Amino acid sequence: MAGCFARYRYRALFMLIMVVLFAPAIAGASLLQGNKPFLASSINNSQPFTGQEILLTYTLYFKDIAPKIAREIPPSFQGLWAKECGSERFIKSVPATVQGEHFRSAVIKQFRLVPIQSGKITVSGYSMLCTLPQNDVGIDGKELPDSSVGITAPTITISARTLPLPVPKQYSGAVGIFSLSLMADRSKLNIGEPLSLKLTLTGTGSLLTLELPDVQLPESFRKNHPEKAINLLKSSGTTSAGSITSTSLAWPQSKGDFQIPAVTLVVFNPDTQQFSTLHSKSLAIQVNAAAQKATGGEEKSRNTPSEKKGSDHTLFSTMAIALLLLSSGALIVWIRKKQLTDVKKMVAEEAGSQSPETTASARTMKQQLLALLAEAGIKSPGGMTRMELQNALREINLPDNTRSELPEVLDSLDKILYSHSEAKESRIPDRIKAKVNALLRSLKKAG
Repeated sequence: MAGCFARYRYRALFMLIMVVLFAPAIAGASLLQGNKPFLASSINNSQPFTGQEILLTYTLYFKDIAPKIAREIPPSFQGLWAKECGSERFIKSVPATVQGEHFRSAVIKQFRLVPIQSGKITVSGYSMLCTLPQNDVGIDGKELPDSSVGITAPTITISARTLPLPVPKQYSGAVGIFSLSLMADRSKLNIGEPLSLKLTLTGTGSLLTLELPDVQLPESFRKNHPEKAINLLKSSGTTSAGSITSTSLAWPQSKGDFQIPAVTLVVFNPDTQQFSTLHSKSLAIQVNAAAQKATGGEEKSRNTPSEKKGSDHTLFSTMAIALLLLSSGALIVWIRKKQLTDVKKMVAEEAGSQSPETTASARTMKQQLLALLAEAGIKSPGGMTRMELQNALREINLPDNTRSELPEVLDSLDKILYSHSEAKESRIPDRIKAKVNALLRSLKKAG
């Protein structure tokens, strides 16, 4: 009897140990009541290093018909960098067994986490409100409305470990297994031409949170701010796998042979728990002087028939424009000469055989003066104000007394022409006639 009792005691102890060991794998099963769904929380690494990426997964277990998720409350991520993984529009479910019962399970939410501090970190608070369809019907034979049920995921505990000491000064947070490369789109170019440089880190690890180093360029190179692009593999079910690329453009400003030094990056390998330094290859760049424009003879020898035709057409257009301008100028000169001729003809008709000094018409006197001013180089003197006329008189060679008397005489003639008296001609004073004759002689002499 004692041996039999001992066997039962050891068997009970063994079952207790198995329950304790496998309890985390079925966390959330205690929430199951009848056919109600429940949530399970899991993590691929509960003891990561600080800066190491891990994957948190929330799985929904249900029976029969999948519940409809009406509302979600996100978890709390204190002490963690977190980014939700892209989920599919339609969640697939697969058969699953929990404590001997058959369910269907579906991964409904995943987060990539990176501890930013060491020690115990808890992730809790993820919950949802679901609606479940009723298979039964009421007393009146109508279908019963959907029932609502709230579900909360179990808390996850993470024990983040500190990085082994000493941590290199150049370390910038890269945790994983990587390789580094530096490439340029060409090795020879001219001054001022763009040079594209790509620094690429490839591997598995914390691609989403690490910082790439800068590419060191010669002093004579100008460059823009680099652009970063991350390309992750969709097949990666745990930590991020893929590449991160930093692309920048540089413009050399002087001629010569230059060396772009190798880029270095310090990374931490969580498998070996050691730091290592990655090195890219250095780049040799040859910069030549800017290309010179071809001379006229070389351009002429390289011209194609179509280019020659275009050149001939341009030359013909230029000549046509020049001829048009010359014709316009000649027409303007002819018009001015004709106006002067008409004025002189009109003066001669009014004066008859008399000399200009004996002319008695106020209008004729004024037109004689304006005609001589136009011949002296003043354009449209009759349309000028007195101030404009005085400024124009300073630019031609006239005596001072002539320059000062001419505006006064023109004002006197205008008063006679625009007065209301009918006998205008008889009202011209002799002194004005004398002044007009003196001005005419002075203008002819100056002209």
